[in-house]
Amino acid sequence: MPVSPAEMPASRRVVVVDLDNTLIKADTLHEQLARIVFQKPRLLPQLLGALFKGKAAFKDFCAEAVVLDPGNLDTCDEVLAYLAKEQERGSYLVLCTAADHRVARLVADHLGIFDEVIATEAGVNLKGEAKAAMLARRFPQGFVYAGDHASDLVVWAKADGIVLVGVSASVARRASALGKPIIAEFRSRAQRPRLLQVWPRALRVHHWSKNLLMFVPLILAHAWGDLGMVVHTGLGFALLLLISSSSYLINDIADIDADRRHLTKRYRPVASGQLPLMQAVLFPVLVIPCTLVAALVLDRAFALALGAYLVLTLAYSFGLKRIPLLDTFIIAVLFTLRLIMGVALLGGPMPIWLLTFSMFFFFSLATAKRHVEIVQARGAKDSMLRGRGYEADDWPLTLTFGIGSGLASLIILVLYMVDEAFRAVGYGRPEYLWAVTLLVAIWIGRIWLLTHRGRMHDDPVSFALRDWPSRFLAICVAVFFLAAL
Repeated sequence: MPVSPAEMPASRRVVVVDLDNTLIKADTLHEQLARIVFQKPRLLPQLLGALFKGKAAFKDFCAEAVVLDPGNLDTCDEVLAYLAKEQERGSYLVLCTAADHRVARLVADHLGIFDEVIATEAGVNLKGEAKAAMLARRFPQGFVYAGDHASDLVVWAKADGIVLVGVSASVARRASALGKPIIAEFRSRAQRPRLLQVWPRALRVHHWSKNLLMFVPLILAHAWGDLGMVVHTGLGFALLLLISSSSYLINDIADIDADRRHLTKRYRPVASGQLPLMQAVLFPVLVIPCTLVAALVLDRAFALALGAYLVLTLAYSFGLKRIPLLDTFIIAVLFTLRLIMGVALLGGPMPIWLLTFSMFFFFSLATAKRHVEIVQARGAKDSMLRGRGYEADDWPLTLTFGIGSGLASLIILVLYMVDEAFRAVGYGRPEYLWAVTLLVAIWIGRIWLLTHRGRMHDDPVSFALRDWPSRFLAICVAVFFLAAL
């Protein structure tokens, strides 16, 4: 229970700590805004209305709309350890924040170490000067303050001691110039991962190789010698990279709570807080409209396919991935859309054989990934299947559909060879293409053998890029394809 200044022993030190980016490694308002935008978009009109009523009213609306799980917020271990030592010394611990009072009390009740909570309420936004004045009145005997932002300088000016948490070099210099003792400094910017290291992980640069499928129609059409066509496809490829990376970020923001509870996904840049949440939000918000406009200028058919890819990706992220088998079907459609984009940029007719093969082939590979998860879940808790709609006893189903669709893709490939490839202009020795069919069959067999043994720990496409037998088979396919020309 809070005590009055008169009741507090003079020997008891008051230690005040900020919440956002200090006690926790995130901004609670940004966390709420992200959930409203990507999980409760129906509230956006009301959110905009609350914005015009002032900051305190805006925070009140966000706190009412989204109740954060305090156990899912990443705390700063160094600050907690410092507070624990102060608690042992008998210090009076205060959580003082500009966040809404409901958010502050949730965090305080969860940690159970604070003697008092002071936060934004009753229309007063407790930041900067307002916070400094409040603390000066509340603790005239003095206090130590831990903060992270330039707006905390006015608070430090009235404090007896300064604790710096993750501040920039300029803020640290200005705080030192106040002439107050700097008791401690935690989470210095120099110790944080650099954004140039974090962004490639957040944008899933290692998955960009999947988008190279756009160039397959160019290769099969023997148009690689047409520089203009190569550049045209390359521009479309760059736009697809922006859209796919934006969709990955949206998925990470939408799944931030689940990712933070996941054994490995909690280390993703958004979930771990290595990438500021607002930066992650702003990237797709700004990039997606600009990319779609650029795609429309490049080619209308390509823009339509790219838009379909975006809509389907978002639908998958926001719900369809939880429907068994439909999830793997959608993945196959997304891979096939990459081929359709490449065909659209070429301006030729849609190759029905290629697209049909792609649907069965990638449905088989997507089902392989699910099959691994199900095999690993057998005999254990089904927590790894949570949110996917599958059960541990579904393994015969995924095995049957996966291998069956893989074999169907081979049959379609053979029919393509007989009906179209051998008659196509541009192949001098088309009989070499039979080796391509055999090599694809060997690779599918290898993928499903490893999958059924539970050794496929990544999606098959990413696995193939690291697996030397798969790379060897790919080189052989390229050799026989060139020999057939």
